[in-house]
Amino acid sequence: MTRIDGKKTVTFRNETHTMIELLKKKVNIAYLPERVVKQYAAIVKQDIPETKISLLDLLKIYPVNNAAQFEEVIGILEPITPRLYSISSSPNAHSGEVHITVARDNFKMNGEVKHGLASNYLADLAVEGPLEFYVHKNNQFRLPAEDKDVIMIGPGTGIAPFRSFIAERDATGASGRNWLFFGDQHFTTDFLYQTEIQNWIQTGVLTKVNVAFSRDQKSKIYVQHKMLENAKAFYEWLQNGAYVYICGAKEPMSVDVEYTMLQIIERFGSKTSAQAVEYLNQLKEEGRFLKDVY
Repeated sequence: MTRIDGKKTVTFRNETHTMIELLKKKVNIAYLPERVVKQYAAIVKQDIPETKISLLDLLKIYPVNNAAQFEEVIGILEPITPRLYSISSSPNAHSGEVHITVARDNFKMNGEVKHGLASNYLADLAVEGPLEFYVHKNNQFRLPAEDKDVIMIGPGTGIAPFRSFIAERDATGASGRNWLFFGDQHFTTDFLYQTEIQNWIQTGVLTKVNVAFSRDQKSKIYVQHKMLENAKAFYEWLQNGAYVYICGAKEPMSVDVEYTMLQIIERFGSKTSAQAVEYLNQLKEEGRFLKDVY
């Protein structure tokens, strides 16, 4: 199809690799963005619709003429974008281990079911299999002093850093109170870390827990609805110096949660809309309102 030797060495972004290593580990060939497809069309001199498509499908439908032309194609490909996962383990509670919380991404492209590149790779990884990774530090999204209260809002896999937080506070005997808001679609299949959370409630590590499973009833219930149900206590925690953390989908979740916080501040702080915004901005400036969203 490409007429090129897989063992041939090529230079890509100032690094030398064999062709097979480059295609397997370094460049994105799964879902090419439209800008790359457009460049591919120019190389093969074909009229190709602007759409996301894999390199393999492109080569099948609009083949290159020779190995030299395929090397041109290699030059327009982009590196695989790193996937950043929040660590869901605690150094003190899980010594020598690093845990992550991953949901396999499933979606449709041109009517065909596809899977997320990194999440599918991790799902298919053999037990005890090797894995290359690096640590990307986030010096802001971290626990406050041990005596400070924390409110953690993490639907779905957004619970990952909060499992780490709670386990760390449990292991270190932190005196601050801990309140968790967790949500997902179904109680029976999507209650991540259910047993651990129940144990933390029983032992008192978790002061409060509110869960929302959106598809278990006719009307959808999300974490922001649980926040409103507990609005008075939520505002009291803020007034007592609590730190608020949000992790998960940027849109619409984090936007909705922030709007809900403004509603709570406005109502129970007897503030105008402008004053509520000012209050929330003050929390941000003090490092008491932190987000890790994607």
